[in-house]
Amino acid sequence: MQAVSAAVQILVSLIIGNIAEWVGSIKWVIVFLYFLSFVGNFLYSCGGAISLNAILGGRIICGAASASGALVFSYITAITQDRATVFKLLAIYRTSAGIFMSVAQLIVILFGFCNFDVKGYRINSYNAPTFASSFIILVILVLLIVILENPKVKETRQHGFSEAIRKFFGAKTQVLISCLILLWSMFLSSFIMCEVIYFMPIFLTLHLNWGTKIQGLALMVATLLGTAGSYFAPKLVHLRTFSSSAKETTEIESGITEAEQMEKQIETDNRDPLYENQVLLSLLALLISMVGQAFMIGASEALKHGSMPPTNSGIFFVAGLSITMLGYNILASAIPSIFSLYIDSNVKVRLMPSVGAIAGVGKLVAPIILAALYNTRFGLSIGVGFGMMLVTLSLPQVIWLKKKVLNR
Repeated sequence: MQAVSAAVQILVSLIIGNIAEWVGSIKWVIVFLYFLSFVGNFLYSCGGAISLNAILGGRIICGAASASGALVFSYITAITQDRATVFKLLAIYRTSAGIFMSVAQLIVILFGFCNFDVKGYRINSYNAPTFASSFIILVILVLLIVILENPKVKETRQHGFSEAIRKFFGAKTQVLISCLILLWSMFLSSFIMCEVIYFMPIFLTLHLNWGTKIQGLALMVATLLGTAGSYFAPKLVHLRTFSSSAKETTEIESGITEAEQMEKQIETDNRDPLYENQVLLSLLALLISMVGQAFMIGASEALKHGSMPPTNSGIFFVAGLSITMLGYNILASAIPSIFSLYIDSNVKVRLMPSVGAIAGVGKLVAPIILAALYNTRFGLSIGVGFGMMLVTLSLPQVIWLKKKVLNR
């Protein structure tokens, strides 16, 4: 059922930009998707009183609603053209998602104590949190109607979605390779996130016998600490960009010859400090996620060999989750912002959601791959280790992006 939800999310994310352009409004499509989220979660909650098909239908509707996350990328790039502001808004969006993912654990814990009947249907710890979530989504929907801007969508209906794809793949080789690297990085960030979500209950429940409420607290701590990545990402980029500009100004004014000044100015004009620093931050995010994954493997191996008490292994594992989430949030904030620099403004509404679609692919394939690896004799360690291998393969690609001058 989770796989069906992810598959629907991918499909809808690929066409949601096209739908928004056809409707002529990004705002109202986002609002409609949030309404679908309310319907899907409510139907999913009622599934026990109806049938398994109702649960499946709820997951399918929720999968379609999840495309709102992909359309947010189009919305942010539509309300402002300032690149630094786009990065800041994407980071705020990622930070907010992390904070509310953490707060959601309180809802799970609080409503987990429910145990009563409504006209013969039992409301308990299994369905009460999703009932509560569905009505919270309904409240958010009303707020979005009031708060969201309604940016104009450019009229490009003479060019279909296939034309936008053709234009994307018809770009210069360097630009196309850069875009494919960025899409791969977005897939990787989603894969890393799923790795955390998949292995956390396996390790904390099967190996440590931690209860659901304790797990909820652990995830809450990990997500809160992880949001520091997206919160500080724009500040770090701004600080480094400002420092680089100040350094260049000092060098130019330091008494070098006129010829050296001209050479220095040409070099400065060919550089894009904001772009370079965002790529550098993405590289840092990959390294941070590797450290977190190493912590997760270390905790598993320490417990397996009895070299650390179970409680200490659990704390060590949660620390690894937190560090991994830190890297994920930085990467998930930087990659869409960099990707938006390469996309032609005429097809941006249609193609920006592809970032969310690729993230959905990670959500779809990660549990399948991780489950297969976990069932080997190496267990959790090889599953997390595979994620580290993917990160390692991605490092040279991001370094390649760093060395290339942005040339759209």
